[in-house]
Amino acid sequence: MRDLLPPHLIDFLRDRYIAGVATAEASFEENSADEDALTGALGQALAMKEPIMFTGPEGNYTVQVSYRKLRGRGLNAPERLYGSDGLFQILVSNENDEILRQKGLPFQSKTNWQGRSQAVASQARDIQQTTGEGLVIDYSATGYRTCGTGIAIETHGNRMEVNRRGAMKPLGQILGVEFLECRIGKIDLFYDPDKERYFQGGNLIQPAHAITTRVVKRGR
Repeated sequence: MRDLLPPHLIDFLRDRYIAGVATAEASFEENSADEDALTGALGQALAMKEPIMFTGPEGNYTVQVSYRKLRGRGLNAPERLYGSDGLFQILVSNENDEILRQKGLPFQSKTNWQGRSQAVASQARDIQQTTGEGLVIDYSATGYRTCGTGIAIETHGNRMEVNRRGAMKPLGQILGVEFLECRIGKIDLFYDPDKERYFQGGNLIQPAHAITTRVVKRGR
């Protein structure tokens, strides 16, 4: 994103992601009975009540981080079909609503992931096959950590092996650095709120949660 956004705005978003994850971690105990509630609390912690304006020599920017719960559970819930529990996404546009860049990163969440989990491996495989990339997030009282779906598949969902390879990283760090710096995430993978689906090419998925960062550049 550094080719599109000024350094001070990148720094703001990085700090926002890291602080939001820390706030969600602090509320783990009160939401720990349900993974869906934990993901909702994470989305709410990252979201901003009002847009913020940034002004500088590069132009004026409006920034908004939002969270939206998209659908409930059910027999044919898309998560069961595609493995994706939600997604993080960024959209940068100009004042004429022309998209300069959009990208998304699907994720599957687990609580206190331990040992070997076929469910983790299967859901990671579904995400990988559908969008080519994603995260597995582990919520726990000791912090929110995450790894890529690729390593979850390679280790057959074995948390100890993922740890041994050093692949579990703090979620705030992954969002604030890896995702924001465009080292991970799929370009043009973005949730469409009108059709209630997100897509890349012919792959259609409906996530349960969408955490969206929108940046609008005005002038210059």
